[in-house]
Amino acid sequence: MASQSTSYQQAQQREGPSQLPAAGSSNEPPRDSLSIKTRPPTKATRRIRGEIACAECRRLKIRCDRTVPCSTCVKRGCGALCPNGTIPPGEGSRFVLAATDHLHHKMTKMEARMRSLEDALAIIHTSESDRPHPLLSSKDEFDDEEEEPTLQAVSQDSPQSPLSPPLGTLWMDGQGGSRFFGPSGGSESLLMSSSGSKARKASPVLQELDPSYLAPEINQCYQSFPFTPPNIIASSVQPMIESFLPSIDRAITLCDTFLEHLSWMFHIVSRHKLVNELIPILYKQVNTPYGPHDLALLLVVLGIGSLVDLNLPPYNLEAQHYYRLARATLALQPVLGAQSMVTIKVLHLMSVYNGMSGKESNLDQSYILLDLAGQVALRIGFHVDPSMWGFEGREAYDRRVYFWNLMAGVLWQSLVTGRPPSLLMSYIDCRLPSVEDENLYQEGEVPLGFGIWGFKASQECLIPLVRLALAAKPPSYESVVELDRKIRDLALPKADASQSRTDRTAISMRIFVRSHYQDLMLMFLHRAHFAQAMTEYPNNPLHSPYSQSVSAAYSSACSVLQDTRAQFIKKPLLCARIWRMWSLAFSAAVIVGTLAIRGIHLNLKPPPLEEFEAIFKVFTSAAETSNRAARALPVLEAMLQKAHQAHNYYNEQGKLAPSDGQDVDELLYFGGQTNFIQEQPAERTRPPHAPPFYHGRSHEQSMSPPPRIAHQSGAGLSRRPTSPMAYPPTPRPSSAVPQPQGPHPRHGMQHQHQQASSSSSRTPPPMGLPMPSPQYQTFADLSGGWNGLFHEVPEPSYGLQRSSAGLSSNANANASSSNSGARPQRVANLAGAGQHQQPQRQNRQTVAPVPGEGQMLDDRWASFMNYDLLREPMQYCRWH
Repeated sequence: MASQSTSYQQAQQREGPSQLPAAGSSNEPPRDSLSIKTRPPTKATRRIRGEIACAECRRLKIRCDRTVPCSTCVKRGCGALCPNGTIPPGEGSRFVLAATDHLHHKMTKMEARMRSLEDALAIIHTSESDRPHPLLSSKDEFDDEEEEPTLQAVSQDSPQSPLSPPLGTLWMDGQGGSRFFGPSGGSESLLMSSSGSKARKASPVLQELDPSYLAPEINQCYQSFPFTPPNIIASSVQPMIESFLPSIDRAITLCDTFLEHLSWMFHIVSRHKLVNELIPILYKQVNTPYGPHDLALLLVVLGIGSLVDLNLPPYNLEAQHYYRLARATLALQPVLGAQSMVTIKVLHLMSVYNGMSGKESNLDQSYILLDLAGQVALRIGFHVDPSMWGFEGREAYDRRVYFWNLMAGVLWQSLVTGRPPSLLMSYIDCRLPSVEDENLYQEGEVPLGFGIWGFKASQECLIPLVRLALAAKPPSYESVVELDRKIRDLALPKADASQSRTDRTAISMRIFVRSHYQDLMLMFLHRAHFAQAMTEYPNNPLHSPYSQSVSAAYSSACSVLQDTRAQFIKKPLLCARIWRMWSLAFSAAVIVGTLAIRGIHLNLKPPPLEEFEAIFKVFTSAAETSNRAARALPVLEAMLQKAHQAHNYYNEQGKLAPSDGQDVDELLYFGGQTNFIQEQPAERTRPPHAPPFYHGRSHEQSMSPPPRIAHQSGAGLSRRPTSPMAYPPTPRPSSAVPQPQGPHPRHGMQHQHQQASSSSSRTPPPMGLPMPSPQYQTFADLSGGWNGLFHEVPEPSYGLQRSSAGLSSNANANASSSNSGARPQRVANLAGAGQHQQPQRQNRQTVAPVPGEGQMLDDRWASFMNYDLLREPMQYCRWH
């Protein structure tokens, strides 16, 4: 044996490897079994194993990925030849058509082989039976009977999109109003379909600000937003609003509170912009021009800062006060005409305020304001990279950071409501900020919630998710699975693991939102198919074509609920005031609750009922503060009752309880299936608090008298005298608004009130508020309580009568007798000082505008045409 092996190897060395016959050749010399086992693998065998390039790629001298068939052969249409076959050489052999003759020849040989086998089978089978063999039946009959069922089976195993595209829900009331929630807005539709009586009982009582202490011109600007009211001169109204600014220390405190408690959710304005640039300008520490929108930016930040100030009650009156001033200030400069980047930020922050204000009726305003911010961004070219306009350094970084924050806000709003976004990625050319810029310009700032990681998540995952979720034509399930993989591949920043034990609010909330950000996207991606699987395959959704969506939706929902529950235990006061947090948690709770009712027999970990009971307790606690949680509580309570009943039935009967039909309707709402709901006019009675739907209007938009405030301790408000009518003041030096020279309003309040009361030419101010002369510019001191915020605004030095401007609502404000003892006694004693003077105020007459005064149409048009889109309009700026 050894001699045979040695002789064979010597013969191989003499002949060389190139002279080996091809595998399967008919003239291959016979070899014994030992020689076959010991010989090296042939090239054909190595090609099949993927060790070397295929024959066709080697012939063409192109790269081969060494798979069978290789991707190159598949692309060229000759995958059947791979790995050992080749296209016959010749002219044009690099093209697929060159292989047609070779393939036809091979088909002819295979057909001849097939007929020979059929004949042999027929001969053998006739000796055993008179009937023809099943494989020898007519080919046409075989095709008609077998191939069609095979295609149908493939279509059943391969999940397809629903036949009818999910369009969402359209609600119409009896008065012609309508509201639309798209395919991904099922949670909002489900909340609207539920009864609001229990939600109103569980909701905390909101206190309404009585705006009668403000000047009629300020209230008129507030009512006219987003338009500038006629006969209003910004130069005379803006000083009135500025006089309500708090002390500079209080302003900085509220700005820091705003950043610390909300930077994890968005990054609209930096501390550098607020504290180092804006506050010194508005508080006259530097001589720099500014416009009404700059003032509105600070005021709306103060309003949101008051909302998340944990030392103040939720939805407090101080926040409402600043928001009212911000909205009035924004109307002093045309929002629809004179726009800038500051305008976008103010609109975005007003949207945030309305969402956090605690009123369900304000949510539509929140959505509309954010859409308006997106449209203004497009109008001023904000979607184009700032380097194209010559911006660089911090300015370019701030613009990129804010644009991608705006983009994320618009996209998440689209997912929550199911409405198309106002910003489309197809037209966006704004680059992501660089890591170097983030490290440089974020030094000394509050830690960002998302930063570069969040911007990449928006670009790579969130934008495709919105396209799939809101597409008019339902996407294929393969595209859903592909996006699922891309979202799961998104890696979390490594810094979160090292900071997980810190108690700082900004970092704790950042870790919270990042920990389940991918789960939120997965939940929105799969919940439509989850609802479809639960309705079409109720007995076992895990064996449906959408089983992957059922598992992914449930695991993602559990992660969201577990993180929400853990964070609520850490930061209950702050978490209860973030409405978006409870909207997303409600979507996750509906998924878990559905499986708790209809998935008892499924072996899911963790058990759905336990998870649902745990999050129901969290919603119950949060409902004491959060109106959004209170709104969702009746829906979750009804689902919990059904879950307990279903579990009892399953334990007793050993089978699932029959569905009552309502579960299916709720799933249709939640899944975004097409629904049209027409409500009767009788059902559209307006509730006293938080109406679910009233044409998207709140009571502030009505021309009826504003409601009285429900006073709370330490925050009582009363009336104040009317403010000057908006006529052009007498000419004064252009040097600026005079600096404060008189006594501080809190120190000279009683003395100035006595002077005002002794005057027969003016209405005495209530609450002991001073009537400063025009040369004083004051800021409220809040060290002794929030009541120090309210004082008289400066009056112009002209003697024209004041106009009510249609605001007769100011005549119904009497001082409340429910003021707390914690309120300063001198303010409480003086609160009624102006009540006996009320008839005098009511008898004021409306004065028609003086012809020739104010801006003419030509002047306004000229100023509009000269407006620079990238900077604040100088005609609205004030120098100090």
